[in-house]
Amino acid sequence: MPTTTGMKGGGYYDANSKEQRSASDAFLPWLEEAIAALPAPDSNQQSWNFLDIGSSEGANAIHAMKHLIETVRRQSDLPVWALFDDLPTNDFNQLFLNLFPASSPRLSATNVYIAAIGGSAFGRLVPPQSLHLATTFNAIGFFETRPAAKLPHFILPMQPNPHAPREGVEVSASELIPFQNQAHQDLCHFYTARADELVSGGKLLVQIFGRNETHSTGHGLMDVLSDALLDFVEADMLPRSFYESFVFPAYYRDIEELIAPIRNKPELAAAYRIEHADSRDVPVPFNTAFATTNDRETWAHSYTSFLRAFSEPVLAAALPDELLKGNIIEKLYQRMERLLMDHPQRYEFHFISIATLLTRV
Repeated sequence: MPTTTGMKGGGYYDANSKEQRSASDAFLPWLEEAIAALPAPDSNQQSWNFLDIGSSEGANAIHAMKHLIETVRRQSDLPVWALFDDLPTNDFNQLFLNLFPASSPRLSATNVYIAAIGGSAFGRLVPPQSLHLATTFNAIGFFETRPAAKLPHFILPMQPNPHAPREGVEVSASELIPFQNQAHQDLCHFYTARADELVSGGKLLVQIFGRNETHSTGHGLMDVLSDALLDFVEADMLPRSFYESFVFPAYYRDIEELIAPIRNKPELAAAYRIEHADSRDVPVPFNTAFATTNDRETWAHSYTSFLRAFSEPVLAAALPDELLKGNIIEKLYQRMERLLMDHPQRYEFHFISIATLLTRV
């Protein structure tokens, strides 16, 4: 069973995901190098086949796909299949509205054909040996299946932020093990599925939110979510049992964890060659604006909207129906925005973007 139904729909995710675009744009130059090295489609295919996995409502995915098509057009005029995937519960109506604004194709280059796929990133999505290039941006950090293990004193499988301590909030090393194992297994499933789908010489770019030696993308974000939930527990607006059972189904890997399956699993080591692997602390648009204006209210609102775009569906799925009827979601995000305005330093946010570019051997 998927751990999330996708992002907040109705155009909300598109309007509040400039930070994700910044994280993916950092690695787009790798794609130019990748396309230059692609093997030409064989006579049975007669087209370039590109797949983006985890496309959500499409604004960021279309931006990256447009870059790919412009790059491949410098060397070939063969037809291009531009394929977009996300969970079946994704807002595909918004994706197609973005692909065809005012009924005109956004990907307007000649001989480009578009299709959308509903399916999990951790399984096969297209026929074997049919893809020349696959990308995924900010998607596979969510668990394929959430482990049954619990984290009663925090909401995320990660050591809590040492710069935002709160009494009783803690995670032991042993509590993290089931989640670390699941994250590794998820990557193995993802890489295995793509190895089946890619042609020999095909490329796979994997970019995801993660952590480095000093920061985690989860710091700040999950601190304010955790604090808001605990504030509601202490005000008897949420049962403590909810906090103790709720686990946000994301894992913030470091770069070594991202490539560990390729290095350590023999069948994947034989399937791929690692071309690049890197992590970057990328610019965050709402932080950049805050540094210029010092406008806490605008910063807190933008920060909350960014967090809400991917966290609200998870919260809504986890909260009991009787609480949802009480407009608890709206009140929680209002509380988060207030916390951010009052304590901006406590919830300092860094977007650590990690990525690898792989070649199918």
